Amino acid sequence: MHVNALAPALALLWVPGFLCAATPKTAADATKLPAPSRVAADFSRDIHPLLAKNCFSCHGQEKQKNGLRLDLKAAALAGGDSGKVIVPGKSAESKLVRMVAGLVEGELMPPKGARLTTAEIGKLRAWIDAGAPWPDPTDGTASRGPSSPASHWAFKPAVITPPSKLRDGKWTANPIDHFVLARLEKERLKPSPEADRYTLVRRLSLDLLGLPPTTEQVREFVNDASPNAYEKLVDRLLASPHFGERWARHWLDLARYADSDGYEKDRPRPFAYTYRDWVIHAINRDLPYDRFSIEQLAGDLLDKPTHEQLVATGFHRQTLTNTEGGVDQEEFRCKAVVDRVSTTSTVWLGLTMGCAECHSHKYDPLSQREFFSLFAFFNNASEKDIKSPQHDELAAYEKAKKSHDAENTKLKSALDAYVKADLPPKFAEWLKTASLDAVPWRPLAPDKLSAKNGTTLKADKEQVITASGAAPAKETYTVEAKSHVRRVTGVRLEAIDDPDPKKGPGRHSDGNFVLTHFTVQVQLPGAKDAVDVPLQKPLADHSQARFPVANALKGLDTSGWAVAPQIQKSHVAVFEAKTPPDLPEGARLIVTLDHQYNSGYTLGQFRLSVTESAGPLKPDSTPETVAMALAATPDKRTPKQIEALSKYFREQVDADAKTLQAALDDHTKKSPAFPATTAAVITEEPAGRRTAIHLRGNFLDRGAEVQPGTPAVLHPFKARGPKPDRLDLARWLFDPANPLTARVAVNHVWKGLFGRGLVSSMDDFGTRGEKPTHPELLDWLALTFGSPRNSTEANKGNEGAASLTSPPSVQNGRGMGWSRKELVKLIAMSATYRQASVVRTDLRDRDPNNLLLARQNRLRLEAETVRDSYLAASGLLNTKVGGPSIRPPLPADIAALGYANSVKWTESPGTEKNRRGLYIFFQRTVPYPMLMTFDAPDSNSTCTRRERSNTPLQALTLLNDPVFYECAQSLGQRMAALDTADPFEKLRHGFQRCFGRLPNAEEFALLARVYDSQLKLAQSNAENAAKIAGGKKDDPAVAEKATFVALGRVMLNLDEFVTRD
Repeated sequence: MHVNALAPALALLWVPGFLCAATPKTAADATKLPAPSRVAADFSRDIHPLLAKNCFSCHGQEKQKNGLRLDLKAAALAGGDSGKVIVPGKSAESKLVRMVAGLVEGELMPPKGARLTTAEIGKLRAWIDAGAPWPDPTDGTASRGPSSPASHWAFKPAVITPPSKLRDGKWTANPIDHFVLARLEKERLKPSPEADRYTLVRRLSLDLLGLPPTTEQVREFVNDASPNAYEKLVDRLLASPHFGERWARHWLDLARYADSDGYEKDRPRPFAYTYRDWVIHAINRDLPYDRFSIEQLAGDLLDKPTHEQLVATGFHRQTLTNTEGGVDQEEFRCKAVVDRVSTTSTVWLGLTMGCAECHSHKYDPLSQREFFSLFAFFNNASEKDIKSPQHDELAAYEKAKKSHDAENTKLKSALDAYVKADLPPKFAEWLKTASLDAVPWRPLAPDKLSAKNGTTLKADKEQVITASGAAPAKETYTVEAKSHVRRVTGVRLEAIDDPDPKKGPGRHSDGNFVLTHFTVQVQLPGAKDAVDVPLQKPLADHSQARFPVANALKGLDTSGWAVAPQIQKSHVAVFEAKTPPDLPEGARLIVTLDHQYNSGYTLGQFRLSVTESAGPLKPDSTPETVAMALAATPDKRTPKQIEALSKYFREQVDADAKTLQAALDDHTKKSPAFPATTAAVITEEPAGRRTAIHLRGNFLDRGAEVQPGTPAVLHPFKARGPKPDRLDLARWLFDPANPLTARVAVNHVWKGLFGRGLVSSMDDFGTRGEKPTHPELLDWLALTFGSPRNSTEANKGNEGAASLTSPPSVQNGRGMGWSRKELVKLIAMSATYRQASVVRTDLRDRDPNNLLLARQNRLRLEAETVRDSYLAASGLLNTKVGGPSIRPPLPADIAALGYANSVKWTESPGTEKNRRGLYIFFQRTVPYPMLMTFDAPDSNSTCTRRERSNTPLQALTLLNDPVFYECAQSLGQRMAALDTADPFEKLRHGFQRCFGRLPNAEEFALLARVYDSQLKLAQSNAENAAKIAGGKKDDPAVAEKATFVALGRVMLNLDEFVTRD
C-alpha cells in the first residue's frame, strides 16, 4: 500500500474525546506496546477503577462519544459507531489498548489529564488476553464495580434463596409463609392469628371482586364446615366475571385509561371502552401475563393477528391527543411516543426511564441514547381506528338485518311479479298514446368551472356538478362547455338533491337555495366577446311561494327561484331561448348562476342541459335516449330504444310500479346500519421513520441517529430480523433472562392484595427506589410466576443449595406460566394474607408500617369500590359487565368547567347510571368529582399506586352527594319493607346487608337508640319525613320509613363500611 493511501484511514483514528476504530496495524506495532502484566488482572480491583477514572467521563453513563460506552459490559464489548475496541484474548489487536498506548499518530487517550502508566496498560492487556472476563454470572449485563449503579439488586437475575430453617412451621400454609415467618423469627416477632370468617369473606370479596359479599355469600362460607371451605370461596371468586372488572381497574390505572383526549379541547372518545372491555375479558379468561402484555404492545405485529389482538394495542392509544387549532402535530406525536416509552418502562420494568429523555439518568445506568433507542421502537407506530362491534351490538344488528332482508325479499317479489304479469299490457297500451313531442336534452360537459367567492366546483362523469369547500353568503358560478348542438332552443337546470345538508339541492343548512339570476351566453369561434342569449318562458316543476322561477331572469338580489317546502327532492327548471342562435363547430356555451340572496343559499348539486328541439319545453328530467325513442315512429324503434322506454315507463309513468318501487326503495334505505363502534389501535408504519436523539428533549433539535435497542444494563436484545420492532421489544421483556418484568408484575399483584408492594416504590426499582422488604420472597414469586406450567421453579444453578436446606414446599413448587389467577390464589391462600389486621401493641413500635407482614393491612376502599359498595348494599347496583361508559348524576355546574362548555354530560337513563365505578365516563379535564375526592388518578400518565388521603370532603361527599343519599334511601326502604313487624329485626337486616354480619350487643344498642330518637323526630314533622323517605306525608308509615333512611345513612357512613380489614 502506498503511504499516501494510509492518510485518510489514519485521519479517522483521532477525534478529540472520541475512541474510534481503525484498520489494525501491522504485527510489528505490537512491539511498541507495554508487555502484559504477569499477574492476573482482577476486573473489580484493577480494571473497573482504571476505566472509571480515565474513560467514563466521555464513554460512560452521561456521555457516549462516538457511540462508545465502557461502563457496561455488553456496550463495551460491542464497541462504538466505528467498530469494536476490545477483542477478548487479543490485546495487541484491541483498539482500546492502542489508543491508551499512544500508537495512533502520537495521540493519547485520555486526551487530557494523567496518562495510563506502563503498569496500568499491562494490566489492561493481561485482562483482555485472559478473555476480558466480567465478574457477572450472566452475559450482557452491566459492569458491577463496588459503587456502580449496575450492581443494584434489581438488575441482577432473580435466584432462589431458601429461607432459614423455621423454629415452628405449623403456621405456614404455603411457601410464601416460609419466607415471611423466617423474617419474623429473625426479628423475634410472631404472626397474627387468622381473621374470623366474616372478615375473611369480606376481605376476599373486596380484594378479588371490588364488591362486598352478599348476605347469602357470607352465610354460605361461614356455615361451610368442609376443610377446604376457604379454597372453594377463593375459587368461586376467581371464576366470577367481576374478578375481571376489579383487576382491570388496577391495570387501567397503569394504562392511563380515559374516555377523552385531554388537553384544552378534551374531546370525548365514545368508543374508548372497547379497550377496557378487552382488558376485562382477557383477565377473566386468565390470558397469561406474557401474552396479555405482548398483545398490548405489539398485537398488530403477530402472525395473522386476530381482531381481539388488534384491539389489545389500544393500551398505547390512551395517550393524550391535542386537537387545538394551530398545534404542531409532529410535536404532539413525539410527545405521545415519549409517553409510550416512559409508560412501557414503568409498567413492565419498574424504571423511571422518562428521566433520561433530556439527559442521561442521574442515578440509574440509563442513558439518553438508550431512551431514544426505545423511542425508535414506537416511532414507527401509526394510529388508526377499526370497526369493533360489541357482541350484543352485533347480535342485535344481525337480528335486525335478517328481519329487514326478509321484508326486502317480500317487497322485491311483489314488484317482480307485477312487472312480469301486469306491466306488459299497460306498457303496450301506453306506447299507443305516448307523447311524440318529448324533448331530447343533451347534458353540457363542462371543461371550465369557476366560482367567484371560493367555492370549489367539480363535475362527475354524469356531468353532475357538485359544490364543496367554502360556503360563502353570496356566490356566482360560471359553467363553460363546448356546444354539441347546432342550435340552442332551450336550457334545462336540474337542481339535484344531495345527502348533505338535509338531503336538499342547496348548501344552506335547511337544504334550500335561491337562484337570483340565470343567464346564457354564446362564444363563437374567433369572436372576442361572448353574446347574450335572451331567455323567456321559464317553467319549473315546483317553486316556493314568492320565489317563482321567473325571478331567476330578473336578477334581483332580494328574490329568485327557491323550492321550499319540497326541499328533500330534486327539481327541474327550463328556459326557452327567445331567438335560438345557430352555433357553428367550435362554439362554446357560458352559463352563469348567480346567488346574491345572502345567508349561503347557493346550489350544492346541479346539472345543465341544452336542446335544439322545436317542441314545447317541459320541466321534466326525461332522458335524451327516451325522448329520442318517443320521437321515433314505432316501426323504426330499435330493441335498445324499446328497452329504454320500458324502463322509463316502469320507473316514471306507471303509478302502481312506482308505488311498489318506492316501497322497496324506502325499505332498502331503512336497512339497519352496521354498528358504528370502533376501536383505537396501533399499527406499524410500513416506510418507517428515522429516529434521532432529541437534544435536551427538544423534538426540533435532532442529534445523532439511533437504532432500536434496549438498555445495556439489562440482558442482550435479539431481534427476529434486520429491522427490530415492537414485537421484538415485547418478547425481550419476557425473556427468561430479564431480571425485572416478573418482579415488577408480582409486586403489582401483591400490592392489590396487601395495599403495598414488597417493593413500595412501585414505579421505581432503580437505585433511588425502595429495597424489597422480602427480597427472597419477591424472587421466588417472580420465578414461580414466570416459569412454564408444571415445571419446577426456575432455580437454574441453585438446585443443589435449595435441596440442602429449603422445606419441601419451597423446592417442589411448579411454574404458573404467567397465570394471574394462579398467582392471586397462591397469595390469597397463604396464612400471611389471612392474618387479622388488628395492630398489636408489640408491633406498633417495632413495625408501625407493617413492613414485616406480621398482620394484614387495614385499608380504606378505593374510589370506585366505595361507590360500588354503596350501590351493592342498597340494592341499586347494576352488575352488567362491559359496554359503553356511563354518566351518573353530576354536581351542578361541574360540566361548565370544561373548555368552552364543550363537556356534554347527559345523565345515563334508568339503572345504567348505577353501573360500577369502573364504567364512569372519565373526562380528563373535568373528571367525576367523587372519584377524585377519593384519590382516583387523573389518567394523564401511568399510575402504579394510588394515594390514600383522609379529608373532610370525603365525609361530606358520602353524606350529601345525591348518589349516596339515594343509596341510603334505597337501603332504608328495603329495611322498612321487610316482612316483619319487628323494627329491630329490620335494623339487623340492614346492618347485615352493609357488613355481612349481625351487630354485636354494643352496636345494636347504639343503633336502637338512634332508631328511637329519629322516629320521634320523624313523627313530629311528617312533611320533612316524607322528603327524607321519598314518599308522601299522608302515608301512615312515613315516619318509620324516614327513620330507616336515617339509619341507612348512619350504617353506610360507618368507618367499617368504607374499610377493608
